[in-house]
Amino acid sequence: MTVEVVAAVISADPDVASGVNGATGAAGVANVLDGDLLNGVAATLGTVDLSVTVPATPINGGPVPVLNVATGLVDVPAGTPAGTYSITYQICEELNPSNCSSNTVSITVDPSPIVATNDTASGVNGATGASAVVNAFTSDTVNGVAASTSNAVLSVQAGTSVPAGLTFNTATGNVDVAAGTAAGSYVVNYTICETLNPTNCRNASMTVEVVIPSGGISGTVYQDNDGDRIADPNEPRLANWIVEIVQNGVVIATVRSDDQGDYSVPGLAQGSGYTVQFRSPENNVLYGRIENVTVSSGTTVVDQNRPIDPSGVVYNSVTRTSVAGTRMRLTDNAGIPLPVACFLDASQASQTTGASGAYRFDIIPGAAPQCPTSETVYRIEAAPPAGFSFVSTVLLPQSVAFDPTGRVGPVRVSASNDAPTDANPVYYLNFRLASGDPDVVNNHIAIDPFLSRTPLVVTKTSTKRSANIGDVVPYEITVRNTETAQRAGVDIIDILPPGMKYVLGSSAVNGIPQEPVNANNNRQLIWSGQVIPANGSVRYNLMLVVGAGVTGGEKVNTGLAQNGADGSPISNRGTAVVQIVPSSVFDCSELLGKVFEDRNANGYQDEGEPGVPGVRVVTVNGQLITTDSYGRYHIACAAVPDARIGSNFVLKIDERTLPLGWVVTTDNPRSIRLTRGKFGELNFGVAPAVPQGGSTQVYSAKTEEAGE
Repeated sequence: MTVEVVAAVISADPDVASGVNGATGAAGVANVLDGDLLNGVAATLGTVDLSVTVPATPINGGPVPVLNVATGLVDVPAGTPAGTYSITYQICEELNPSNCSSNTVSITVDPSPIVATNDTASGVNGATGASAVVNAFTSDTVNGVAASTSNAVLSVQAGTSVPAGLTFNTATGNVDVAAGTAAGSYVVNYTICETLNPTNCRNASMTVEVVIPSGGISGTVYQDNDGDRIADPNEPRLANWIVEIVQNGVVIATVRSDDQGDYSVPGLAQGSGYTVQFRSPENNVLYGRIENVTVSSGTTVVDQNRPIDPSGVVYNSVTRTSVAGTRMRLTDNAGIPLPVACFLDASQASQTTGASGAYRFDIIPGAAPQCPTSETVYRIEAAPPAGFSFVSTVLLPQSVAFDPTGRVGPVRVSASNDAPTDANPVYYLNFRLASGDPDVVNNHIAIDPFLSRTPLVVTKTSTKRSANIGDVVPYEITVRNTETAQRAGVDIIDILPPGMKYVLGSSAVNGIPQEPVNANNNRQLIWSGQVIPANGSVRYNLMLVVGAGVTGGEKVNTGLAQNGADGSPISNRGTAVVQIVPSSVFDCSELLGKVFEDRNANGYQDEGEPGVPGVRVVTVNGQLITTDSYGRYHIACAAVPDARIGSNFVLKIDERTLPLGWVVTTDNPRSIRLTRGKFGELNFGVAPAVPQGGSTQVYSAKTEEAGE
């Protein structure tokens, strides 16, 4: 019988994916195996092999959709240009790899949606002109994201032109108005196109209202919370501020800002060189100038706005409220006040804070030798009102001088124009400034609402009452603050007893590991810059080890708190006493020795003189020790000698344990001076005795050789 095996019927069905956002891309937009059959059953990667025969063709050189042959899914990378992409693929029967079918998957990638919004700029002074009065990118979006040079391209709308007097910068989107532009309404029509898909475009317009106002100067005094130098709608307007118009060094007009912070000075003569000055209504301190303002006949110079940024405010370190009545001065690094010439205005040289607590300094580098153009350190000096003290011990200033070099101004030390409320705000009393440095603002200074402080309470304890050499002794220092205000800038000092050393890595502050600094030849441990909370305490745990050279007696460990700024004590001295007792390991003296056959009776073991086993030696307290097979003995911890001068130790041979007829050739008993922690050696010589002339004489090897 002949059996013919027929290949399975295989078919690949075309697939389609549409509506894919090319800017964001998408994964798994289509599965090419959907609809593909093998013998009428849905094909899977377990029954067919999938391969790409013709990949997608790029559009504008961008990325293309990719078929993952391991999953059958088509992925569209982010940034894929809009268009329709085709991928030809092939499926082959796994059992018969030559049994294949091909088809295509078509992916349509859509361009990003563009929203183009008309913009308007009004009240532009045509006499003086203005830059960047409106920007085409404003309010426009591409794919739901703010339009910018990174995702869009601008151009003048086809068939239109930019009106005379206006300039449209398509690279930035800004529209500028040239000086001398006549009053009127000007329209700039523009086209915004997606960078990824240059043919995906929308049209919009910008309207610029140019006016020729009546003669004068106007503007707004406001609090610039975000530092962008723009009077945003949500930023406070400052009422009652003093606005002075100065020409040729003379104040020719003075007005005050209204409830909305606006001011207007009409009736100014045509001319140049006007200066607008802004003074605080609290203390008349100058907070800034707008210089070189030109007024044309029949026009008002508008938008002469002044953002008011205090150099900082002086505030109560406990209540966080501003403090009036603080005299503020700026000095050199030696504490000598700067002369008036160094400041933008004489009112800044010595100023007293008002209800807001605000102060302002503007240095003019090079105006006097005390304020050179080179980098120089300056210090803030404050004389607070009665009942307050400067410098704060509740909220410490930074210890270094602040240097704004290289930063974009104004540089904000604090984000808020008002007294900070965060736990430990940053502020400085020293500054390193040079010509060209930006303004430093919002440097809010804390002062304390008291003249002195209650000392901190320090206690020192140890769970060990006594210790031996080599023991590790745990200690705990507790620093307690009984006041309702925290104490900052505290140095906690632990003074170690002589001979005791800190165990590295054993320190913890309130249970959190924190290593102190070893100082004063390792006799002091210092935890610097500590903050002791109000009505609270901080625990400092550490371990010390008793050194080998420590003598017995009481060892006192002392803890105290100091002011980190000047090292003055601000607490009692807490002590913990540990008694050092002798150690059987480190203080004992070991005694070694030998009982040997002293053949030549010289009291020393010479070569060829063996040890005598089984001889018993006796201590004065009755301890019995028997020599081993080599005549050796060892007394562990024979004594604990006096720590200063050592002690005598006496040992005697029990002559009854000597071989019959033997005698001791050395002193018996013998004594030795023992020293703590050291070995001692005490040997005994013995030998047989022979009668000679009616007396006993020690037998020696030498006499034996002579035949005597």
